[in-house]
Amino acid sequence: MKKIYSIIAISGMLLMASCSKDFLDVKPQQSVLTEDVFKQMATSRAAVNGLYSLMQSYSYYGRDAMVIPEVLSDNATRSVRSGNRYTGMNTVTHTATDANVSRMWSQMYQVVTNTNAIIANEASIKNVATPLEQAEAAQLVGEAYAIRAMVYFDLMKFFARPLNFTSDGSHLGVPLVIKPITNITDVVYPPRNTAAEVYAQIDKDITEALSRLPTNGNVLSNGSVNNTLFKIRMNRFSTLALRARIAIYKSDWATAADAANQVIASGRYTLYSFGSMLQDFRTQNSAESLFEVAYNTNDNPGVDSYAYLCSQQGYGEMLGTRTSMNSRSTGATLTTFRGLYEAYSATDIRREFIALGNRNSLGGETNVPLPVKYINISTYMENTKVLRFAEMYLVRGEANARLAVATNNNALLTSSLSDINLIRKSRDTASATRPYAAVLTGTPPTGSISATAYLDSIIVERRKEFAFEGQRLFDLNRTQTNFVKISSGGNATSRLIQYTATTSSFYQRTILPIPVTQVQNNPQMVQNPGF
Repeated sequence: MKKIYSIIAISGMLLMASCSKDFLDVKPQQSVLTEDVFKQMATSRAAVNGLYSLMQSYSYYGRDAMVIPEVLSDNATRSVRSGNRYTGMNTVTHTATDANVSRMWSQMYQVVTNTNAIIANEASIKNVATPLEQAEAAQLVGEAYAIRAMVYFDLMKFFARPLNFTSDGSHLGVPLVIKPITNITDVVYPPRNTAAEVYAQIDKDITEALSRLPTNGNVLSNGSVNNTLFKIRMNRFSTLALRARIAIYKSDWATAADAANQVIASGRYTLYSFGSMLQDFRTQNSAESLFEVAYNTNDNPGVDSYAYLCSQQGYGEMLGTRTSMNSRSTGATLTTFRGLYEAYSATDIRREFIALGNRNSLGGETNVPLPVKYINISTYMENTKVLRFAEMYLVRGEANARLAVATNNNALLTSSLSDINLIRKSRDTASATRPYAAVLTGTPPTGSISATAYLDSIIVERRKEFAFEGQRLFDLNRTQTNFVKISSGGNATSRLIQYTATTSSFYQRTILPIPVTQVQNNPQMVQNPGF
């Protein structure tokens, strides 16, 4: 008997691919991917294109997946002059009925559902491919595996505690749904798998993807190489970059270093230069991009976009944090709170992504950090950067440092130092002389800085590099780092909330609740603690 998983529900049924916004509005009964879809290469290609279209949604990489990890961390806050977006999250009072939570959960599982259908129909796709299209047919399925791994990793980051929360990963993760949905005649209720089980599936999907994607990293379309797709479709090197990111979250340092090294050694990417970083970041398919979710003038989130949320010509509601924003606190002091703005030196080009300015709204804040990493609210043709080349140096540097500290291997520490300083030098003209992020003069722990301080400095460097790119909260969680959250902009109601990793409440607000409808409708679904 064929089954459908209630976790997806009717609204999450498989969607046919399209190049317009309208395809997201196709009614479920018109949008189920049947086996007939995979009887032609053209429609198989369309099904894979549809995965990337689903990722464009403002409930996923179009906005929420980038904003929530910043607002829930010490990087961002909401203006006092705001609408109703991210209200609960900004004050850390979000609940299981939060619309952002339910939309994100649903959108992610919609992507999973589509990947399942593509993977299950691999034989059909290969059967209809011509001899010249066989490599592309394998690639299409490889892309589906890579995307499924990415989505399950995202689900784990948002809705489950890190793998190292328990020594064996036996705590709850998210439900694994890896079989295709074919009809709605039978309903089953999937429980949450353990974190270890979900990560094992993620690792398996990465391996399956790499076995199918072209080994040279090219992306094939209509039987030939299409270089315009290299940065906006998952290929071998972006999949390896994903493996590297996942590995540091699992504390699998050897795998992280190896995967990052393969990407670096490919020779197909370069770092942004100091003088061009601002413009290059905002340019589609730029030299440092490994994978980005693409938009065009006809297919984009529009006023629901990340850029519109930040722009003072749009909603303008999201602000960076600054130490001077504080006026009163709850158990936290200025000495324990370091705003994002203060993390940078005046000579760091990345500070330009949070330039000081005034909130363009009556009664709004003045002289506060305004996020300007994404600014295009005319054509919206700024792709969301999901994986960047700089991350590979920071991943390899951190992985080698942690391995070195564990094994007293100074050669690995020297290698780590080289990677971290490469990023520092390319971003900050004064990196060689400024104490806070100085180029280290010796090899930790026997050099000019302790091993612990050096490891902490890597996380600080990640904070500066990936600010407003949806990574900060997860770095805090995986390293179990104490932090202070500022709940609103610079006025009399601003306050600081201390989060201490050793307390039981740390993960009650730094991970999201399971949507209330999932708990109510699925008797096997267990809610996260504290919600």
